Amino acid sequence: MATNVTVVDSAFRRANIKVGPGTYMTDVLEQACKKFNLEPSKYGLKNNNKAINLSSPFRQTGLVAGAKLELVLTSRSPSAVSVALQLPDSLAVSVPGGRLVDKVASDTTLWKILRHFESKEGLNLNFTGRGVTQLENGASGAGRILYEMPTLNIMGRDVSDFGSLQKTLAQLGFRDGSVAVRLGFKSTELPLEEAMKEIDQYFEPAPKSTEASKEVETVTDALSKLPSREPQSSADLAIANTVVTSTESTSAPAGEQATPAQLTPSKRPAPDSSENTPPLRGPDNRPITVFSAPTSNTPRAALQPHNEADFEPTVAHAKLHQTRLQESSINKRLPSDAEQERLEKDKIAKLANVASVRIKIRFPDQSVVESPFEAAETGADLYAYVTKVIAAKDQPFKLVYHDKGPQTVPKSEKKLIMDLGFSGAVLVNFLWEDAASDEVRKGSVLEASFNNAAKPIPIPEAAPEEPEEPGGAPVVDKEQGKDNGSKGKGKKSMPSWLLKGLSKK
Repeated sequence: MATNVTVVDSAFRRANIKVGPGTYMTDVLEQACKKFNLEPSKYGLKNNNKAINLSSPFRQTGLVAGAKLELVLTSRSPSAVSVALQLPDSLAVSVPGGRLVDKVASDTTLWKILRHFESKEGLNLNFTGRGVTQLENGASGAGRILYEMPTLNIMGRDVSDFGSLQKTLAQLGFRDGSVAVRLGFKSTELPLEEAMKEIDQYFEPAPKSTEASKEVETVTDALSKLPSREPQSSADLAIANTVVTSTESTSAPAGEQATPAQLTPSKRPAPDSSENTPPLRGPDNRPITVFSAPTSNTPRAALQPHNEADFEPTVAHAKLHQTRLQESSINKRLPSDAEQERLEKDKIAKLANVASVRIKIRFPDQSVVESPFEAAETGADLYAYVTKVIAAKDQPFKLVYHDKGPQTVPKSEKKLIMDLGFSGAVLVNFLWEDAASDEVRKGSVLEASFNNAAKPIPIPEAAPEEPEEPGGAPVVDKEQGKDNGSKGKGKKSMPSWLLKGLSKK
């Protein structure tokens, strides 16, 4: 009779999974991880803080209907599993005891286990490439060889297709201990040749160091083609030219003419042509970088696929939050007048050492202009520079930057670095004044020459990060360490609220 179980993850998300008496707990784990967008191989199930055997069906776990299961992280490193492969009668006579026993990693697929036992101890058995002859016209006539599929019975669970043979022991719930596997074969209607192609499709080994081998071959070929000081015979030269021509013709795609490439033994990438182009110059011969406005109304960040695990708080986040709450609850002394004066002098001295600053100006149409400014330049110089960049030079505008809130850059002789505190890279927003016309607000802000030289903002792709294990380095409570160090050798003192309660009695 079918029932439901509830799986709860660390973020208290719930998933109701429909199970039957014969439903294996690995299937329950896979369905729950699919709903939570998690990797099943990294998780396990617990009930009342007791780990559940994922290789068992629901009726053998002792769980009741509507049981609440916890989704917990497991060890990422594979463990050793002892596998005992029971052979069929036709093959058992060649093996003592009729079974093969060995230890394999829990992340090994069933197909690789069969291939491993095939060549064990030099027996040269055949489990994965068997064929049986079938005659078309009775006992005589032409025949064909059909493929015999290996079937496995793993602790009562049958595996009899290529897709299931790709599963690992861990995916079937066997992450440690031992497991008994009974081997059998079943006839199929698939010819042996087609079966071999399908096997290559399913179980094609991952290419290892392919790029490295290609690079080594390229360097070797380049070294062999370098001009030699020794004289070369005309026959050898003709053979070499023939080999090079045939190689280029076969490597070139159809419909394209192969162009001769100069081979060098160095793997250094070719210099970028953009590096040779002179930098763009703006008003007053100042270096300028112009970034074009986005072509879509949807932000690029909203188009990127997100990972649900990025929004789930971990145990480390909770501990860090508790530590910050404890630190914020401690009273801190305000700096004195002398300390504030010293901090102000340090800030002025630091700004005096700043020679230049890069200012990025963002316009209402989201186009961006970036240029360097020297320490002696003022707010009036910045306004004059922006006026020369925009198309509507007669329209009023203002420049706003953020320093303890939005601040307007003054049109005065105040210096950008010493007076306004600019340092490093500063973002300034361009805003039209209320007196600006509506036509100017709707059109492009920059001049046509700068719009034509604009390039899109480069957005680097973020590398995927592995989620941190909750069992990382614990956050140490500083106050707890102080109390323990002052009141005994590692012994915890009785809390004051408990002493008050005892004294009243």
